[in-house]
Amino acid sequence: MKQVYNTGVDYALTIVGGKWKPVIIFLLAGHSWRTGELEKQLGISSKVLSQCLHDLTEAGLVARKSFATIPPHVEYSLTPSGEDLYASMRYLNFWGETRAKSKGDQVKIMCTDKMHQLGIDGVCAMTKEHLKEWKKDLHQN
Repeated sequence: MKQVYNTGVDYALTIVGGKWKPVIIFLLAGHSWRTGELEKQLGISSKVLSQCLHDLTEAGLVARKSFATIPPHVEYSLTPSGEDLYASMRYLNFWGETRAKSKGDQVKIMCTDKMHQLGIDGVCAMTKEHLKEWKKDLHQN
């Protein structure tokens, strides 16, 4: 059965929508990660991570490479299509930051200031460390 969407954005969001998929795409931009490394970085359950990686692999955005070593391991990286999506996400991130600035104190994007201090230009990945730091910032303000 043919699936019909209103716009390309509508279709794209069905593929990469959700809490973790954009973050996983950010982390995979530029280098590959092992499953365990992603779990530790994100603080995500293995079940949720496995499902997200499966979905992104099925969509052709993430490549899965198995190594026949002892113990065996798997690495994930972005495909060329995933890299294209990452570039689009960077622009969407820029748009969101610009829009948030125009709202003054009504909107705060937690990653933006810290990333700019570090000289990182891209999409922020929410990790356990971010959450701890942000809770401190929110309680101090």
